[in-house]
Amino acid sequence: MSVRPGADALIPSPGFDLETRLVRAFAANPTAEQIAVMDRRVAAAVAVPQSISHRVSRPRHLRRGVLLVAALVLLGGAIPSLLSLYGGIGSGGYQVAWNRATQLGLVQVHDGFEVTLQAAYADAAQTMLAISIVDTGAGRSSKVELYGADLTDEAGRVYHMTSGGSTPAGSSGSINTVWYDTPGEGALSGTHHFILTLPEIGVRAVDPSFSLLPNGTEVGDPWHTVAGPWTFAFDLAVGPGTHLTPGLTATAAGVSATLTSVLVTPTTVRLGLTYQGLPIGGSDWAPIVTVTHNGEQLAVGSTSWNGDPTTVVGSDSASGTWVVSISEFVGNQGPTPSGPGGQRRINGPWTLRFVVP
Repeated sequence: MSVRPGADALIPSPGFDLETRLVRAFAANPTAEQIAVMDRRVAAAVAVPQSISHRVSRPRHLRRGVLLVAALVLLGGAIPSLLSLYGGIGSGGYQVAWNRATQLGLVQVHDGFEVTLQAAYADAAQTMLAISIVDTGAGRSSKVELYGADLTDEAGRVYHMTSGGSTPAGSSGSINTVWYDTPGEGALSGTHHFILTLPEIGVRAVDPSFSLLPNGTEVGDPWHTVAGPWTFAFDLAVGPGTHLTPGLTATAAGVSATLTSVLVTPTTVRLGLTYQGLPIGGSDWAPIVTVTHNGEQLAVGSTSWNGDPTTVVGSDSASGTWVVSISEFVGNQGPTPSGPGGQRRINGPWTLRFVVP
């Protein structure tokens, strides 16, 4: 899902606990080390020049990982045409996915909560679902949002959620986009039969109450879950991608970086990178990566130490000149911190250049 600004901008209650909601909604319980790594990645990302045409930042998070959620708050109580809202919540690869999505319009209702699978898109790298939620009851919720969605296909392949976001629509509706890794290492294509299950959704109370601590701080969570499940079956064509194996290696500062694979799809470019020579000592190293294709820089949305870097915009054709560059590696606190906040840094660059006919 794409990250959206200001999910709860209209409810700045001191009782709102974002971390608790993330853990509850997406079964995430990040360690202190993982949180430190995320903080470094955010700090590094804002320092990297971005292409004007990139999609709203879509870092890689999982229902089994970490979800970074924000939303564009829509003022007013009336729910507009939910389908019409999706076209304006992202750019770059998101717009490609939305404009090429298959319109489905599948509806299920449980306990008066109407969930609509509006549309779906899939290519060899990633799959996107557009899901709307509406509380059809009167006066029992002030916001509703997606709390995870399980996706499998006819072969039993599990589509692992990578990111997501929720945008309020009035006081009792929301539009949600969910992104998954498409399994098959870039080889999956053709039409497949999918099963989508929402085990539960999140509902915010109309008039939540909070407990008051002795120091005057309000604590509590205005959100609760409503159990489903909401289940949808549908067919969807998975668009092909181009899988490349450059096998290039660059060495600097005693560290070697090898570009083992590149997967190019209309919505993203995924890099397979391996490293040798990075120092040990309790530090996890994250590369600062830039990608250019035929002279155009493709903003990188994820370059974490434990995942493949991906861009937030793709290409319909892999032909042309590619340059993958790592400017530096950033490590967490170690025995010999050398940067701000105890970070350890190894400067490059490591430049990998290749041409596709």
